[in-house]
Amino acid sequence: MEPTTGYLVWRLSMKWRASVDRTLASLGLTHAQYSLLASLSGLSRTGTQPSQRELADYTGLEPIYVSKLARTLEKAGLVERPVHPDDPRAVRLKLTQRGQEVVAEAIGRVHALFAEHMAPIGGPDAPRARELRQSLVALLGETPLTIDESERTMTTPRTINGRTINVAAAATRSVLETLLDKEGLDFDAWIALQYVTEPTTREAVRGSITVPGAPGGPAIEAALDRLAAAGLLRESGGQVERTAEGTELFGRITAVTAQIGDQLFDGIDPRDLAAAERVLERVTERATAVRGGL
Repeated sequence: MEPTTGYLVWRLSMKWRASVDRTLASLGLTHAQYSLLASLSGLSRTGTQPSQRELADYTGLEPIYVSKLARTLEKAGLVERPVHPDDPRAVRLKLTQRGQEVVAEAIGRVHALFAEHMAPIGGPDAPRARELRQSLVALLGETPLTIDESERTMTTPRTINGRTINVAAAATRSVLETLLDKEGLDFDAWIALQYVTEPTTREAVRGSITVPGAPGGPAIEAALDRLAAAGLLRESGGQVERTAEGTELFGRITAVTAQIGDQLFDGIDPRDLAAAERVLERVTERATAVRGGL
């Protein structure tokens, strides 16, 4: 006998829930806990600290179940439950720092899992997927805009592209080069100075600089010559080391760049930073592989 639509929807829902449970097990989350955290994360992006009742309305979960989930997540250090300032009887929910980090990782995993589950019909953006979405919206009796905005807020990681990465890299490097110029250094010399952490050879300095985009051997040799001429390095017995002036300058620049770094990242959502870090690490790995094949 052909299965009913209701049975298939139920089976799909159960299969999805079980998949999410397995995917998030290492984070200590269940599907239900993730649903609450992801919803809270989405609402928090607008500056909202919803009450448990408001979160129940948003997720469609029963208020008593939301309360139970919130208490469990509070014990795990993922959410806080401050009293609402305008209603002592109401409890608000707020992600902790750890909660923001965990939900960012969880959203990334669920996003990838969703793409995997949608692959048989062409992926999340395929025509069949859009048709399925429209059918589900009709069955739920909600407008497409409501569903679309809710899902995008809850589960879609913010994205960056190559141009964004290049512009940000150029902007941050220009800040560093402006600082170095004031100290009489250029970028290549700064890189070389960083790698002379103790008495070593020129060959060892060249060999230790393996960061993609860093100056190559000849540029480092020339930079070491400039540092020695400026009295920031000295050579003896085939080894090179920082002078007292070089050590003092290195410490001063390092302290200032740390302060600048704090200014650049101040106020950026930790979830965005975590997502950006994962993307940039992947881009770096791929760029290294592509360069090796050229």
